[in-house]
Amino acid sequence: MSLARRPPLWLAAAAIATTIAATYTAVVWIASFRAGPIHVDVRMYYVAAEAGVRYGWATIYDQPVLRALSAGFPPTARFIDDQTTYASLPLLAWVFAPLTAFPEPVAYALWTALSLAALVLAWHICAPYTGLKKWTLLTLALGLWPVALAFDLGQPTMVVLGLTAVAFWLSANERPVQAGVILAIATFLKPQTVLLLPLALLIAGHARVTAAWAAGCVVLAGLSAASLGASGVAEWWHTTRTVQSLPVNTEYTLAHVLGRGTLTYVLWIVQGAAAMYVARRQRDRLEIVFAAGLLGSVATASYFHEPDYIALLLPAWLVLRTAPPLWHRLYLLVGVLTMQLMSYWADSHDLIWTLVTRGSQLAWDAGWLAILVASSLTLRGGLRERREVRLRVSVHQADDAVTAVSGFESDTFGGS
Repeated sequence: MSLARRPPLWLAAAAIATTIAATYTAVVWIASFRAGPIHVDVRMYYVAAEAGVRYGWATIYDQPVLRALSAGFPPTARFIDDQTTYASLPLLAWVFAPLTAFPEPVAYALWTALSLAALVLAWHICAPYTGLKKWTLLTLALGLWPVALAFDLGQPTMVVLGLTAVAFWLSANERPVQAGVILAIATFLKPQTVLLLPLALLIAGHARVTAAWAAGCVVLAGLSAASLGASGVAEWWHTTRTVQSLPVNTEYTLAHVLGRGTLTYVLWIVQGAAAMYVARRQRDRLEIVFAAGLLGSVATASYFHEPDYIALLLPAWLVLRTAPPLWHRLYLLVGVLTMQLMSYWADSHDLIWTLVTRGSQLAWDAGWLAILVASSLTLRGGLRERREVRLRVSVHQADDAVTAVSGFESDTFGGS
Protein backbone atom coordinates (compact mmCIF):
# COMPACT_ATOMS: atom_id res chain seq x y z
CA MET A 1 0.00 0.00 0.00
CA SER A 2 1.38 3.38 -0.99
CA LEU A 3 1.94 6.00 1.70
CA ALA A 4 -0.75 8.20 0.17
CA ARG A 5 -3.37 5.44 0.55
CA ARG A 6 -2.56 4.56 4.14
CA PRO A 7 -5.04 5.79 6.77
CA PRO A 8 -3.86 8.42 9.25
CA LEU A 9 -2.12 6.99 12.28
CA TRP A 10 -4.88 8.14 14.63
CA LEU A 11 -7.54 6.40 12.52
CA ALA A 12 -5.55 3.17 12.24
CA ALA A 13 -4.97 3.15 16.00
CA ALA A 14 -8.65 3.85 16.69
CA ALA A 15 -9.72 1.08 14.33
CA ILE A 16 -7.40 -1.44 15.99
CA ALA A 17 -8.41 -0.43 19.53
CA THR A 18 -12.14 -0.52 18.82
CA THR A 19 -11.87 -3.83 16.95
CA ILE A 20 -10.15 -5.33 20.00
CA ALA A 21 -12.95 -3.96 22.22
CA ALA A 22 -15.62 -5.38 19.90
CA THR A 23 -13.85 -8.73 19.87
CA TYR A 24 -13.76 -8.70 23.67
CA THR A 25 -17.53 -8.15 23.72
CA ALA A 26 -18.02 -11.15 21.42
CA VAL A 27 -15.68 -13.38 23.44
CA VAL A 28 -17.37 -12.47 26.72
CA TRP A 29 -20.82 -13.17 25.25
CA ILE A 30 -19.71 -16.57 23.94
CA ALA A 31 -18.11 -17.49 27.27
CA SER A 32 -21.21 -16.36 29.16
CA PHE A 33 -23.47 -18.32 26.82
CA ARG A 34 -21.44 -21.48 27.26
CA ALA A 35 -21.42 -21.09 31.05
CA GLY A 36 -25.15 -20.42 31.32
CA PRO A 37 -27.24 -20.07 28.15
CA ILE A 38 -30.36 -19.02 30.08
CA HIS A 39 -30.29 -15.30 30.88
CA VAL A 40 -32.73 -13.55 33.14
CA ASP A 41 -34.24 -10.94 30.80
CA VAL A 42 -34.62 -13.30 27.85
CA ARG A 43 -36.12 -15.90 30.18
CA MET A 44 -38.77 -13.36 31.17
CA TYR A 45 -39.68 -12.66 27.54
CA TYR A 46 -39.62 -16.38 26.77
CA VAL A 47 -41.89 -17.56 29.58
CA ALA A 48 -44.27 -14.60 29.06
CA ALA A 49 -44.59 -15.47 25.39
CA GLU A 50 -45.00 -19.14 26.27
CA ALA A 51 -47.72 -18.25 28.77
CA GLY A 52 -49.53 -16.24 26.13
CA VAL A 53 -49.33 -19.02 23.55
CA ARG A 54 -50.38 -21.77 26.00
CA TYR A 55 -52.84 -20.12 28.35
CA GLY A 56 -53.87 -16.85 26.72
CA TRP A 57 -52.27 -13.41 26.72
CA ALA A 58 -54.05 -12.38 29.90
CA THR A 59 -51.57 -14.57 31.82
CA ILE A 60 -48.29 -12.97 30.74
CA TYR A 61 -48.06 -10.95 33.99
CA ASP A 62 -49.33 -13.78 36.23
CA GLN A 63 -46.34 -14.68 38.44
CA PRO A 64 -47.55 -18.19 39.43
CA VAL A 65 -47.94 -19.05 35.74
CA LEU A 66 -44.49 -17.66 34.89
CA ARG A 67 -43.00 -19.50 37.85
CA ALA A 68 -44.53 -22.79 36.71
CA LEU A 69 -43.20 -22.31 33.18
CA SER A 70 -39.72 -21.64 34.61
CA ALA A 71 -39.69 -24.93 36.52
CA GLY A 72 -37.79 -26.72 33.76
CA PHE A 73 -34.86 -24.31 33.91
CA PRO A 74 -31.77 -24.74 36.12
CA PRO A 75 -32.39 -23.89 39.81
CA THR A 76 -30.72 -20.47 39.52
CA ALA A 77 -33.01 -19.53 36.62
CA ARG A 78 -36.37 -20.46 38.15
CA PHE A 79 -37.07 -17.60 40.51
CA ILE A 80 -39.93 -15.21 39.79
CA ASP A 81 -40.70 -12.28 42.08
CA ASP A 82 -41.65 -8.61 41.92
CA GLN A 83 -38.17 -7.65 40.72
CA THR A 84 -37.65 -10.60 38.38
CA THR A 85 -40.81 -10.87 36.29
CA TYR A 86 -42.14 -9.85 32.91
CA ALA A 87 -42.86 -6.10 33.03
CA SER A 88 -42.74 -4.97 29.38
CA LEU A 89 -45.78 -4.20 27.26
CA PRO A 90 -47.42 -7.18 25.52
CA LEU A 91 -45.81 -6.36 22.15
CA LEU A 92 -42.44 -7.75 23.22
CA ALA A 93 -44.04 -11.05 24.24
CA TRP A 94 -45.84 -11.17 20.89
CA VAL A 95 -42.55 -10.62 19.06
CA PHE A 96 -40.93 -13.38 21.12
CA ALA A 97 -43.77 -15.85 20.59
CA PRO A 98 -42.31 -17.51 17.44
CA LEU A 99 -39.04 -18.12 19.31
CA THR A 100 -40.83 -20.33 21.86
CA ALA A 101 -40.82 -23.02 19.18
CA PHE A 102 -37.15 -23.47 20.11
CA PRO A 103 -35.48 -24.27 23.45
CA GLU A 104 -34.67 -21.16 25.45
CA PRO A 105 -30.91 -21.20 24.71
CA VAL A 106 -31.60 -21.35 20.97
CA ALA A 107 -34.17 -18.59 21.29
CA TYR A 108 -31.60 -16.52 23.17
CA ALA A 109 -29.01 -17.02 20.42
CA LEU A 110 -31.51 -16.14 17.70
CA TRP A 111 -32.60 -13.04 19.61
CA THR A 112 -28.96 -11.98 19.96
CA ALA A 113 -28.45 -12.39 16.21
CA LEU A 114 -31.55 -10.28 15.57
CA SER A 115 -30.27 -7.61 17.97
CA LEU A 116 -26.88 -7.53 16.24
CA ALA A 117 -28.58 -7.23 12.84
CA ALA A 118 -30.67 -4.32 14.15
CA LEU A 119 -27.57 -2.52 15.43
CA VAL A 120 -25.77 -3.01 12.12
CA LEU A 121 -28.85 -1.75 10.25
CA ALA A 122 -28.98 1.39 12.39
CA TRP A 123 -25.26 1.94 11.80
CA HIS A 124 -25.66 1.41 8.05
CA ILE A 125 -28.50 3.93 7.82
CA CYS A 126 -27.35 6.63 10.20
CA ALA A 127 -23.59 6.50 10.70
CA PRO A 128 -21.57 8.97 8.60
CA TYR A 129 -18.32 8.50 6.66
CA THR A 130 -17.17 5.58 4.54
CA GLY A 131 -14.52 2.90 4.68
CA LEU A 132 -12.38 2.58 7.79
CA LYS A 133 -13.91 5.63 9.49
CA LYS A 134 -17.41 4.15 9.30
CA TRP A 135 -16.17 0.69 10.31
CA THR A 136 -14.56 2.23 13.40
CA LEU A 137 -17.89 3.74 14.46
CA LEU A 138 -19.42 0.24 14.42
CA THR A 139 -16.62 -1.45 16.33
CA LEU A 140 -16.60 1.41 18.83
CA ALA A 141 -20.31 0.84 19.44
CA LEU A 142 -19.81 -2.91 19.87
CA GLY A 143 -17.07 -2.29 22.43
CA LEU A 144 -19.18 -0.10 24.70
CA TRP A 145 -20.25 -1.47 28.08
CA PRO A 146 -24.01 -0.79 27.64
CA VAL A 147 -23.95 -2.62 24.29
CA ALA A 148 -22.08 -5.60 25.76
CA LEU A 149 -24.53 -5.75 28.67
CA ALA A 150 -27.54 -5.49 26.33
CA PHE A 151 -26.25 -8.50 24.38
CA ASP A 152 -25.65 -10.42 27.60
CA LEU A 153 -29.10 -9.69 29.05
CA GLY A 154 -30.97 -9.83 25.76
CA GLN A 155 -32.46 -6.37 26.12
CA PRO A 156 -34.54 -5.17 23.12
CA THR A 157 -32.82 -1.76 23.01
CA MET A 158 -30.90 -2.54 19.82
CA VAL A 159 -34.10 -3.60 18.08
CA VAL A 160 -35.61 -0.26 19.12
CA LEU A 161 -32.48 1.46 17.78
CA GLY A 162 -32.88 -0.27 14.43
CA LEU A 163 -36.57 0.64 14.21
CA THR A 164 -35.83 4.28 15.06
CA ALA A 165 -33.15 4.39 12.36
CA VAL A 166 -35.68 3.05 9.85
CA ALA A 167 -38.16 5.72 10.99
CA PHE A 168 -35.49 8.34 10.34
CA TRP A 169 -34.82 6.97 6.85
CA LEU A 170 -38.53 6.89 6.04
CA SER A 171 -38.97 10.46 7.30
CA ALA A 172 -35.99 11.65 5.26
CA ASN A 173 -37.47 9.97 2.17
CA GLU A 174 -40.89 11.61 2.63
CA ARG A 175 -42.76 8.58 3.91
CA PRO A 176 -44.22 10.06 7.11
CA VAL A 177 -47.01 7.53 7.65
CA GLN A 178 -44.68 4.54 7.52
CA ALA A 179 -42.18 6.39 9.72
CA GLY A 180 -44.83 7.08 12.35
CA VAL A 181 -46.02 3.47 12.40
CA ILE A 182 -42.46 2.16 12.82
CA LEU A 183 -41.86 4.68 15.60
CA ALA A 184 -45.05 3.50 17.36
CA ILE A 185 -43.73 -0.08 17.32
CA ALA A 186 -40.43 1.11 18.80
CA THR A 187 -42.34 3.01 21.49
CA PHE A 188 -44.31 -0.06 22.55
CA LEU A 189 -41.14 -2.16 22.74
CA LYS A 190 -39.28 0.26 25.04
CA PRO A 191 -41.08 3.58 25.66
CA GLN A 192 -38.43 5.31 27.77
CA THR A 193 -35.83 5.39 25.00
CA VAL A 194 -37.94 7.33 22.46
CA LEU A 195 -40.55 9.06 24.60
CA LEU A 196 -39.84 12.66 23.54
CA LEU A 197 -39.02 11.95 19.89
CA PRO A 198 -42.63 12.19 18.59
CA LEU A 199 -43.04 15.54 20.37
CA ALA A 200 -39.77 16.78 18.88
CA LEU A 201 -40.98 15.79 15.42
CA LEU A 202 -44.28 17.58 15.98
CA ILE A 203 -42.58 20.77 17.18
CA ALA A 204 -40.23 20.61 14.19
CA GLY A 205 -43.17 20.54 11.79
CA HIS A 206 -43.34 16.82 11.01
CA ALA A 207 -46.95 16.59 12.08
CA ARG A 208 -47.81 13.71 9.75
CA VAL A 209 -45.14 11.51 11.33
CA THR A 210 -46.45 12.30 14.81
CA ALA A 211 -50.06 11.76 13.73
CA ALA A 212 -49.18 8.35 12.28
CA TRP A 213 -47.25 7.55 15.47
CA ALA A 214 -50.27 8.49 17.60
CA ALA A 215 -52.59 6.39 15.45
CA GLY A 216 -50.20 3.45 15.63
CA CYS A 217 -50.02 3.78 19.41
CA VAL A 218 -53.80 3.82 19.68
CA VAL A 219 -54.04 0.65 17.61
CA LEU A 220 -51.33 -1.11 19.61
CA ALA A 221 -52.89 0.01 22.89
CA GLY A 222 -56.25 -1.30 21.77
CA LEU A 223 -54.80 -4.64 20.69
CA SER A 224 -52.88 -4.90 23.96
CA ALA A 225 -55.97 -4.20 26.06
CA ALA A 226 -58.08 -6.63 24.02
CA SER A 227 -55.48 -9.40 24.36
CA LEU A 228 -55.09 -8.90 28.12
CA GLY A 229 -58.71 -8.46 29.10
CA ALA A 230 -59.72 -6.85 32.38
CA SER A 231 -57.74 -9.26 34.56
CA GLY A 232 -54.62 -8.96 32.42
CA VAL A 233 -54.78 -5.17 32.43
CA ALA A 234 -55.07 -5.22 36.22
CA GLU A 235 -52.04 -7.53 36.46
CA TRP A 236 -50.11 -5.27 34.07
CA TRP A 237 -50.93 -2.17 36.13
CA HIS A 238 -49.90 -3.86 39.37
CA THR A 239 -46.63 -5.10 37.83
CA THR A 240 -45.85 -1.69 36.33
CA ARG A 241 -46.39 0.15 39.59
CA THR A 242 -44.31 -2.39 41.48
CA VAL A 243 -41.26 -2.35 39.18
CA GLN A 244 -41.29 1.44 38.89
CA SER A 245 -40.99 1.71 42.67
CA LEU A 246 -37.85 -0.44 42.79
CA PRO A 247 -34.62 1.55 43.33
CA VAL A 248 -32.73 -0.61 40.83
CA ASN A 249 -34.86 0.82 38.02
CA THR A 250 -33.89 4.43 38.75
CA GLU A 251 -30.19 3.85 39.42
CA TYR A 252 -29.11 5.51 36.17
CA THR A 253 -31.40 8.53 36.37
CA LEU A 254 -31.32 11.90 38.09
CA ALA A 255 -33.78 10.54 40.65
CA HIS A 256 -31.09 8.18 41.95
CA VAL A 257 -28.35 10.79 42.19
CA LEU A 258 -30.43 13.77 43.43
CA GLY A 259 -33.55 12.10 44.83
CA ARG A 260 -37.11 12.78 43.75
CA GLY A 261 -37.13 16.34 44.99
CA THR A 262 -37.92 19.66 43.35
CA LEU A 263 -34.45 20.00 41.83
CA THR A 264 -34.77 16.72 39.93
CA TYR A 265 -38.12 17.68 38.41
CA VAL A 266 -36.83 21.14 37.51
CA LEU A 267 -33.81 19.63 35.75
CA TRP A 268 -36.03 17.17 33.88
CA ILE A 269 -38.27 20.00 32.71
CA VAL A 270 -35.34 22.21 31.72
CA GLN A 271 -33.64 19.43 29.75
CA GLY A 272 -36.85 18.38 28.06
CA ALA A 273 -37.55 21.99 27.10
CA ALA A 274 -33.98 22.39 25.82
CA ALA A 275 -34.39 19.35 23.57
CA MET A 276 -37.64 20.73 22.16
CA TYR A 277 -36.01 24.13 21.63
CA VAL A 278 -33.23 22.52 19.59
CA ALA A 279 -35.75 20.53 17.54
CA ARG A 280 -37.70 23.71 16.74
CA ARG A 281 -34.75 25.95 15.98
CA GLN A 282 -33.06 23.37 13.77
CA ARG A 283 -36.23 22.00 12.22
CA ASP A 284 -34.67 22.13 8.74
CA ARG A 285 -32.12 19.47 9.79
CA LEU A 286 -33.88 16.16 10.35
CA GLU A 287 -30.72 14.64 11.85
CA ILE A 288 -30.74 17.23 14.63
CA VAL A 289 -34.48 16.86 15.24
CA PHE A 290 -34.11 13.10 15.78
CA ALA A 291 -30.96 13.61 17.86
CA ALA A 292 -32.66 16.18 20.11
CA GLY A 293 -35.71 13.98 20.64
CA LEU A 294 -33.64 10.93 21.56
CA LEU A 295 -31.18 12.82 23.75
CA GLY A 296 -34.06 14.55 25.52
CA SER A 297 -35.70 11.17 26.15
CA VAL A 298 -32.51 9.84 27.75
CA ALA A 299 -31.82 12.96 29.82
CA THR A 300 -35.36 13.11 31.28
CA ALA A 301 -35.88 9.38 31.88
CA SER A 302 -37.19 8.37 35.28
CA TYR A 303 -36.87 4.62 34.56
CA PHE A 304 -33.56 3.67 32.93
CA HIS A 305 -30.81 1.05 32.94
CA GLU A 306 -27.29 0.81 31.51
CA PRO A 307 -28.35 -0.93 28.25
CA ASP A 308 -30.85 1.85 27.58
CA TYR A 309 -27.96 4.25 27.01
CA ILE A 310 -27.42 2.50 23.67
CA ALA A 311 -30.08 4.94 22.48
CA LEU A 312 -27.38 7.65 22.46
CA LEU A 313 -25.56 5.94 19.59
CA LEU A 314 -28.18 7.07 17.10
CA PRO A 315 -28.09 10.81 17.96
CA ALA A 316 -24.27 10.68 17.99
CA TRP A 317 -24.17 9.21 14.48
CA LEU A 318 -26.82 11.64 13.25
CA VAL A 319 -25.03 14.69 14.66
CA LEU A 320 -21.76 13.52 13.09
CA ARG A 321 -23.55 13.52 9.73
CA THR A 322 -23.92 17.30 10.06
CA ALA A 323 -20.12 17.80 10.25
CA PRO A 324 -19.90 19.46 13.69
CA PRO A 325 -16.67 21.25 14.67
CA LEU A 326 -13.74 19.29 16.10
CA TRP A 327 -14.43 20.29 19.70
CA HIS A 328 -17.99 18.97 19.39
CA ARG A 329 -16.71 15.65 18.07
CA LEU A 330 -14.20 15.44 20.90
CA TYR A 331 -17.03 15.97 23.40
CA LEU A 332 -18.86 13.01 21.88
CA LEU A 333 -15.69 10.97 22.40
CA VAL A 334 -15.76 11.84 26.11
CA GLY A 335 -19.13 10.10 26.22
CA VAL A 336 -17.34 6.80 25.60
CA LEU A 337 -15.57 7.22 28.95
CA THR A 338 -18.76 8.05 30.86
CA MET A 339 -20.48 4.99 29.40
CA GLN A 340 -17.58 2.75 30.40
CA LEU A 341 -17.64 4.15 33.95
CA MET A 342 -21.14 2.74 34.37
CA SER A 343 -19.63 -0.74 34.37
CA TYR A 344 -18.38 -0.16 37.92
CA TRP A 345 -20.60 -1.09 40.83
CA ALA A 346 -21.53 1.84 43.06
CA ASP A 347 -22.78 1.73 46.64
CA SER A 348 -25.77 4.05 46.84
CA HIS A 349 -24.42 5.35 50.18
CA ASP A 350 -21.09 6.35 48.60
CA LEU A 351 -21.95 9.74 47.14
CA ILE A 352 -18.58 10.40 45.48
CA TRP A 353 -18.42 7.06 43.70
CA THR A 354 -22.09 7.38 42.68
CA LEU A 355 -21.34 10.78 41.14
CA VAL A 356 -18.34 9.36 39.28
CA THR A 357 -20.01 6.22 37.91
CA ARG A 358 -23.59 7.45 37.49
CA GLY A 359 -23.54 11.22 37.72
CA SER A 360 -20.83 11.62 35.07
CA GLN A 361 -23.10 10.17 32.39
CA LEU A 362 -26.02 12.35 33.49
CA ALA A 363 -23.77 15.42 33.46
CA TRP A 364 -22.49 14.48 30.00
CA ASP A 365 -26.08 14.20 28.72
CA ALA A 366 -26.87 17.67 30.07
CA GLY A 367 -23.64 19.05 28.62
CA TRP A 368 -24.45 17.72 25.16
CA LEU A 369 -27.90 19.27 25.33
CA ALA A 370 -26.27 22.58 26.23
CA ILE A 371 -23.95 22.27 23.23
CA LEU A 372 -26.89 21.63 20.90
CA VAL A 373 -28.72 24.63 22.34
CA ALA A 374 -25.67 26.85 21.86
CA SER A 375 -25.23 25.51 18.31
CA SER A 376 -28.87 26.30 17.59
CA LEU A 377 -28.41 29.89 18.72
CA THR A 378 -25.34 30.45 16.54
CA LEU A 379 -26.80 28.56 13.59
CA ARG A 380 -30.04 30.46 13.47
CA GLY A 381 -28.76 33.08 11.08
CA GLY A 382 -27.28 30.43 8.87
CA LEU A 383 -30.62 28.69 8.57
CA ARG A 384 -32.32 31.94 7.67
CA GLU A 385 -29.64 32.67 5.09
CA ARG A 386 -30.11 29.26 3.50
CA ARG A 387 -33.87 29.80 3.28
CA GLU A 388 -33.29 33.20 1.70
CA VAL A 389 -30.86 31.68 -0.80
CA ARG A 390 -33.41 29.01 -1.70
CA LEU A 391 -36.06 31.70 -2.12
CA ARG A 392 -33.79 33.79 -4.36
CA VAL A 393 -32.96 30.72 -6.43
CA SER A 394 -36.67 29.94 -6.80
CA VAL A 395 -37.39 33.53 -7.88
CA HIS A 396 -34.54 33.47 -10.40
CA GLN A 397 -35.75 30.14 -11.75
CA ALA A 398 -39.26 31.56 -12.12
CA ASP A 399 -37.89 34.65 -13.91
CA ASP A 400 -35.87 32.42 -16.25
CA ALA A 401 -38.97 30.36 -16.98
CA VAL A 402 -41.04 33.46 -17.77
CA THR A 403 -38.27 34.79 -20.02
CA ALA A 404 -38.05 31.46 -21.85
CA VAL A 405 -41.83 31.33 -22.38
CA SER A 406 -41.87 34.93 -23.60
CA GLY A 407 -39.06 34.20 -26.04
CA PHE A 408 -40.85 31.12 -27.28
CA GLU A 409 -44.07 33.07 -27.89
CA SER A 410 -42.15 35.84 -29.66
CA ASP A 411 -40.38 33.34 -31.95
CA THR A 412 -43.53 31.37 -32.60
CA PHE A 413 -46.16 34.04 -33.05
CA GLY A 414 -44.16 37.21 -33.63
CA GLY A 415 -43.12 36.28 -37.17
CA SER A 416 -46.49 34.92 -38.29
